[in-house]
This record gives sequence, structure tokens and C-alpha cells, in this order.
Amino acid sequence: MSLARNTQKCPFCKETIAAGAKRCKHCHSDLRASKKTWFTGLNNFRSGFLGGVLFAVVLFVLGYLHFT
Repeated sequence: MSLARNTQKCPFCKETIAAGAKRCKHCHSDLRASKKTWFTGLNNFRSGFLGGVLFAVVLFVLGYLHFT
């Protein structure tokens, strides 16, 4: 049971890592940063996917307006 005391959950990907880790071995997030900014909340797949979809829609609309 000593293994459970020497581990913690990564605050970004929620995987189990060593208690004194400086970087997550799963998502490679820097765990030394003490303050979280609003930008760290955007560090996930969903926000990147939605940003890509929004970018594609904007390009489509601009292309449609340009060629009509």
C-alpha cells in the first residue's frame, strides 16, 4: 500500500503519476507552475476541436462571399 501514498493525480489529464513529479508522463504538462491561468483551461481536445471548426466555418463563409 505504500505505492498509493507515493502517487497523485495529474490536474490536467487525471492520470496517476509520482507524487514529486515535475512533468506529467502522460500529457507532458508542467506541474511546477503554481498559478493556473485562464489559458490552461483551454488545454484540451474539445476546445482545440471547436476552435478548428469555427476557423473552418469562417473560411467557408469568407470564400462563399468572395466567389458570389
